[in-house]
Amino acid sequence: MRWDFGKIYKEIRIAKGLTQAEVCGNQFSRTSLSKFESCQSLPNIENMVFLLNQIDMSLEEFRYICNFYKPSKRQEIINLAFNHISITGTKELKELKVLCENYLTSHHDTPIEHINDMLGITIHLRSHGLKSTEKSFLETKEKIWSYLKKQDNWYFIDFQLLNSILFSFPIESLELITEMIFERIEKYEGYTSIKPLKKKLLTNISTIYLYNNFKDRCERVSLKMLELAKEVKRYDSLGFAQVRLGICRGDDDLIEKGLTLLRLTEEDDLVSMLEEEVKKFR
Repeated sequence: MRWDFGKIYKEIRIAKGLTQAEVCGNQFSRTSLSKFESCQSLPNIENMVFLLNQIDMSLEEFRYICNFYKPSKRQEIINLAFNHISITGTKELKELKVLCENYLTSHHDTPIEHINDMLGITIHLRSHGLKSTEKSFLETKEKIWSYLKKQDNWYFIDFQLLNSILFSFPIESLELITEMIFERIEKYEGYTSIKPLKKKLLTNISTIYLYNNFKDRCERVSLKMLELAKEVKRYDSLGFAQVRLGICRGDDDLIEKGLTLLRLTEEDDLVSMLEEEVKKFR
């Protein structure tokens, strides 16, 4: 990792053909920019965001460049966890957990600790199912929920954490938690990165309700899934939501409409799973 941030900023600015005057305008001192670019001072966060905006660059991209055009070990873990945790095989999740544990031996990093806990929950559920009473598993779930329930608001990582323990809540508690999720996630409506996470949350909540035979609650959540699928134009999610709605409403035409869409998009595993649900719950 390079720590001469000002020098790197200057290299990027010059490469983009921008002068100091063009960057500063009338909102930032050229003297302050010169001190930053000569590594004599660091701007506060507000000014750093302004300077990065002027060169049309995100903080994440700037840090990537500072790390010799590759993600840091921390960012690599975060990228792997949040981009692949729902679709990766158990073997890959275990490998990612080892990366977390190795990183944590030399770093105090609460977000990575949370990722490590989420991985532990996911791996355990895949291996032992929802009814596990293993002490370490129950302790990890309680640790996550203790952290979440004391907060007045939830943020992106908190929704990730919550998603990892949804299946552990008693069904009688889930409706209240669902309402809290809907209320708190609404603030992120304009935040593009929340869409895939919202889809995971809705999918898991609808699954819990359906498998506990609360079809009216499942229908309500499935309607939200349908709206989200149309918004982001995800046809696999659209087909999935249509089948779930059809099951809840007893609507065979809607079920077949969803299954046909999924067959057209070659979602064979999803089709098989949903066909089993239709047999069991329709």
